[in-house]
Amino acid sequence: MESRRILRFKKQQFNLENIRVRSLNSIRTMDLLLSILIGFIAMLSEKRNKTKLNMWITKLSERIYDIPEFDYYAIATGIYNIFKKTRTGIQSFINKNIKYQQSQQLMLSKLLL
Repeated sequence: MESRRILRFKKQQFNLENIRVRSLNSIRTMDLLLSILIGFIAMLSEKRNKTKLNMWITKLSERIYDIPEFDYYAIATGIYNIFKKTRTGIQSFINKNIKYQQSQQLMLSKLLL
């Protein structure tokens, strides 16, 4: 019963049936990405009303009525509303001043050569 509910959620919320791709590999990749996203939504749903992040996301989902037991739709809408309000891309979140430490293994291999 639960798997049918999740499949229906995937089809309705992300409009899965209207995605057009050219290869079977693309279909599998899209399904994998959606499954990972739904897994993240499920983890948030398990901690319903227990964390500030979850309460903030459900508040941003702008539901008129109380959120039902299957709250995946509310969480997905809340996350969508958060991303809709961002004005910059992901580049603004990446700190360009971070200097990465060189791997110790690479340094050993240079010494051995």
